[in-house]
Parts: sequence; structure tokens; C-alpha cells
Amino acid sequence: MDRHNSKEELVQEIRALRRKINELENQIASTLIPGKHEVGPQPATEFGRKFLEAIRTKDFLQGILDSSTLVSIVLTDLDQNVLFWNTGAQNIFGYSSDEMIGSKITRLYPPDALSTETVEQLRTVIRTKSGAVHGNMQQLTKDGRTLIISLALSPMIDTDGEVQGILGVGLDVTEEILRQEEILKLLEQVQTTQDMAVFSLAKLAESRDAETGSHLIRIQKYCRILCNRLSDMHQYRDIVTDHYTTDLIRSAVLHDIGKVAMPDSILLSHELFTVTEREIMKRHTLLGGKALEEAVTTLGEKSFLSLGMEVAYYHHEKWDGTGYPYGLKGEEIPLSARIVSLVDVYDALTSERRYKRPFSHEEASLIIQEGRANHFDPGLVDAFSDVQQEFHIIRDAIAGPLTGSDFSETMASI
Repeated sequence: MDRHNSKEELVQEIRALRRKINELENQIASTLIPGKHEVGPQPATEFGRKFLEAIRTKDFLQGILDSSTLVSIVLTDLDQNVLFWNTGAQNIFGYSSDEMIGSKITRLYPPDALSTETVEQLRTVIRTKSGAVHGNMQQLTKDGRTLIISLALSPMIDTDGEVQGILGVGLDVTEEILRQEEILKLLEQVQTTQDMAVFSLAKLAESRDAETGSHLIRIQKYCRILCNRLSDMHQYRDIVTDHYTTDLIRSAVLHDIGKVAMPDSILLSHELFTVTEREIMKRHTLLGGKALEEAVTTLGEKSFLSLGMEVAYYHHEKWDGTGYPYGLKGEEIPLSARIVSLVDVYDALTSERRYKRPFSHEEASLIIQEGRANHFDPGLVDAFSDVQQEFHIIRDAIAGPLTGSDFSETMASI
């Protein structure tokens, strides 16, 4: 692509080209293709000869095709021989018209550049004599560079209704695509850094032991498993989209963020909580929710932290209204908090604590079932029943403290 041309010039040129292409195709069909009075179909090479002849005798057609320096216009016959090669094609690929006319267009394509799907689409266009194939395709320049070309391929049809060739109109979008890919990489790096920061913050808020990292990883994986099932259930599918699932996975680890304000004397106690200690511990939902609410106010509701706020505030609410901090009931409880409530209870049951042994998967699953319609959303329990074996697999696979390398690999797989 000529980098000295402005974006505005390119836009104007493409618009002018679109108007002229229709004029070109109509002129070709009416002027240079064999007429109905001729007996039998003309060979593609004859089609090409008449095409070039018409180009030479009609100045405006020559001007249409050669005026573009940024857009390639190439005509081939059905045997893939190049019949016409404009100035734009020469500028993009580096081949002169003398080098390309009569040669195979396939010299521009790297091995396997044309997907089976693209080939089938082109065959369909030729067979049905209508439509076009559009897409970004890799093509090679004379000096061996690989470009990404935004290409439209359409059939050239004579007045007898027969396809005689393929017209290709292409634009070099390599730099644009590379910029987009670079932006995506940067966004991924930002998100990864953000996720790691959130995870580290959540880990600080949990009980101060080595098992915590594994607990948070399991919570995220359980959320993905459960959300995947919910997305197939009619009562949840409109809410549990791919975007919702991703945001919930990212924010679920913040469910106990309020514990960062809890005193170690309570958080690290080896004894069961007293009534007073339990009331103090319950405050972690309000403290965490409030902190994230302030973050959401600053960042806006579209931030994934809006789900984190819901989870922090309400993950100890119960379906029957007996939970805390507000005693919400049923669907008054945000779905995000209902999901995290179930997976957090399952993980707590199957984990060893200073005051209890770990329950088996079977025992924990039974307790979840018994909590249907009182502790947990009945629909979530039904979904859990469908995927509980996947929970078991995760529980066994991520059972102990994570090393640094384990942590990085596991985070990348979520």
C-alpha cells in the first residue's frame, strides 16, 4: 500500500471504484462478450482476448481499471490464467502486467492459503452464477512478503448466461490487521495484569494459609462449569452469556474481599466463632461490597467489578431469606451471588479447615441437594446435579497449594 496516500484519498477512491465496477461489468456484458447470435460457447481465452480488446478501444474502461493505485483489479479465466492486471495490482504485489498476464494467479497464494470453505464458496458462486466471495486472504508479493488482502471475487457472465471468468478486487489491509492484532495483544496483557492484581488482592483477604490460592482457582473453575450449564437452561440463558461468564469468573475471587479488614485474632482462630465473633465476621460482606461499590461508581457499571460488588455483598444470602447481610429472598438475590454462594459452599465442604475434616465429594453433593430451595436457588442445584462430576474432577486435580508455575498455568487455562 502507498503510505503517502491519505486515508481520505483511499476512501474516496474506493467509493468511486464501487460505482464504476457496476458500470464496468455492464459494459463488458453488453460490448465485449460473444453475442447470442454466435453459435456455441466461446472459450475462456477468447473471452480474455475480447476483454482486452474492448479495454483498448474504450478509454473510459481503461481509465476505470488503471486509475486505482491502491486497489487491485484482476481478471482470470476459469483455468486461473491472468487476463488483466491493473496498476493497483502492480503496486501491491510488485509484478508488472507483462509478468502476470498469461501466468497462473495461484503464484500469489501461499500453500493452503485458500481454505476448503473459500474454495467451496467460489465453486458455488460459479455454479449459481451469482453472488461473490468476500474475505481476508493471504497473498504473496514478488519479493516474498506475505500480505493480507481484503478480496472480493465475483463471476464474469456473458450474455448467454455462462461464467467466463473471475473478477477479483482487492485491498491491502496488512498494516490495519497487524495494528488490530497488536491492540488485541496489548488488551490481553492489560487484562492479564488486571486479573493477576485482582487475584492477588483477593488472596490477601482470604485466610492466611497456602491453600488459599487453590481455593480461588477452584472457585473460578467451578463458576465456569456451572455457567456453561446455565447458559443452556431457558430460565438463565438470556443472562448467562459468554461475556457474563467471563466477568463472573474474573470477579468471583473477590467474594471475601471484605475479610481483609477482619482481625487476625478472629480470622486465624482455631476454635469455632463465638456469637460476637460471628457477628463481626458477617461484616465482611458489607465492607467488601462497599469497597467494590465505590470502585464501580468510579469506573462505571460496565466494569466487571459490578458483578464483584454483587458477589461480595450477597454471597451469604439464602434462597429462603434466612441469609445475611440483608435477608434477601429468592430472585431478590443477584444471580452472580447465587452462583458463587453454591460453588463457595461446595469448596468449603470439600476442604480441610482448622476445625473440621474435608467432606467427600459425595457428602458435599448431598448437602448441596438438601439445600435446594432453602439455601440455594433450585435451578442452580439442578444445574449442579448435571455437572457435579466435573466439580469432582476439579476438586481432585487442584487439591493442594499452588507453586508459582502451577499458578500461572492454571490462570491461563481458566
